[in-house]
Amino acid sequence: MADKVYGHYCGLAKALDVVGERWTLLVIRELSLGPKRFSDLEAGLAGISTSILTERLARLEDADLIKRQTLPPPAGSKVYALTTDGWALAQAMVPLAAWGVRLLAAQPKMPSEAYRPAWGLMFQSATFDRDTARGVHDRYEYHIDDSVVTVVVDDGRMRVIEAPSDQPPDVRIYADAATFADVGLGRMPIRTAIRDKQLQLVGDADAKKRFLHIMRPLIGAQR
Repeated sequence: MADKVYGHYCGLAKALDVVGERWTLLVIRELSLGPKRFSDLEAGLAGISTSILTERLARLEDADLIKRQTLPPPAGSKVYALTTDGWALAQAMVPLAAWGVRLLAAQPKMPSEAYRPAWGLMFQSATFDRDTARGVHDRYEYHIDDSVVTVVVDDGRMRVIEAPSDQPPDVRIYADAATFADVGLGRMPIRTAIRDKQLQLVGDADAKKRFLHIMRPLIGAQR
């Protein structure tokens, strides 16, 4: 282990001793969307090898950032999930990801790059209007191409689940991936996308108004 630590008495260095290796934070990213089987993680982390994923999971488990558990019946699957410290790390990653979004906005997506709408939504907690969301208990179900992602707004907090809502959503959002990215990166105001029928909101009128005030682009403040 000696060659894997910095030997600095510094909070950042200590954090990097644990999570500084390639793929480690992306494993945390995937588990912040919910518990996952090994095969789910392997599929979601395009490009990772089985041996590296096995090693990263073992190190994260040793660091008490993830744990193994069994889903209740009828699933009964063995999955990996975040611990309390793992969730704290996932939240600490949000400002770093928000900073990285500026790099996305500066260059187009390459055809070889993997992309899932849930990745953009999970880091939108850095920009959503927390004050407006206080006292709000809404579910927004995004339909982006073939992906379905649920955002739960609960009294000023936001949670992203990479699955359809298990309760009737207050608002359904329909768009293609290009429009979703343009709105999220502030290239296109959401009201323009709605006017041009590139993005559609379906649901209760008051809930749609709340959605428009609460959910904000990752860059800029275009509405």
